[in-house]
Amino acid sequence: MKELRVYLFYTYNAFQQVLINRLIMVLFLLGKSIRIILFLIFLTYLFSKTQSVGGYTRSQIVFFYLSFNLIDTLSQFLFREVYRFRSLIISGSFDFVLLKPINPLIRVLLGGGDLMDLVMLFLLGGTTVYYGVTNLHPNLGSWIIFFLMIFAGLLIAAAFHIFVLGLGVITTSVDHLIMVYRDLTSLLRIPIDLYAEPIRSLLTFVIPLGIMITFPAKTLMGILSLPLIIYSFSFAFIFFYLSLVFWRWSLKEYQSAGG
Repeated sequence: MKELRVYLFYTYNAFQQVLINRLIMVLFLLGKSIRIILFLIFLTYLFSKTQSVGGYTRSQIVFFYLSFNLIDTLSQFLFREVYRFRSLIISGSFDFVLLKPINPLIRVLLGGGDLMDLVMLFLLGGTTVYYGVTNLHPNLGSWIIFFLMIFAGLLIAAAFHIFVLGLGVITTSVDHLIMVYRDLTSLLRIPIDLYAEPIRSLLTFVIPLGIMITFPAKTLMGILSLPLIIYSFSFAFIFFYLSLVFWRWSLKEYQSAGG
């Protein structure tokens, strides 16, 4: 509960900073909305020439894309502070984070959500659920498993960010690693099944972005087998645990601002 109160305090402060310049907030939301709409227009044009792509209908492909944006935005909202971690390391301010009587991972991983991401999250969440209900017609059980799979995906996203933080402690390199992660996730705007082997297996079982982004939508559509669902949850918890082990080890290797 103490960590939760600290996180909410950081989030409140982050919201206040965003509200100082509301024009930037409006421009950000407008730009991100336009980007999503343009890709949806591209998908509409694509399906004007064909009935299916890779065995998926237009409604399924659109839901994959909406699900991708929902998970990606939720990940950014929760772990935005990672993008600012390098400045703490190179300036020596991370020393003061370690001195505070809270878990330092709370500060550098969950250092406060972004209000712009939160607004976008509500818009995407409502759109995704509405589109799924009206076009895919899943039952309640499918929706429950869908959101549980999103939780598993967030564990994987958290693990990725924790690994980046640990490497940042050791090497001071964060920006490039997080951009590589962002570039790889952008590949999953379309279903992973549309990629040829070995890329498909690489992005599913080696770099588990397929589990994180594609599997939730496939679960809602009822096309993901039970063994893969169980594997996804097992992998997510193991991957998250390993990231915490790596984080603790990286802290032992930290030499502080004085070298």
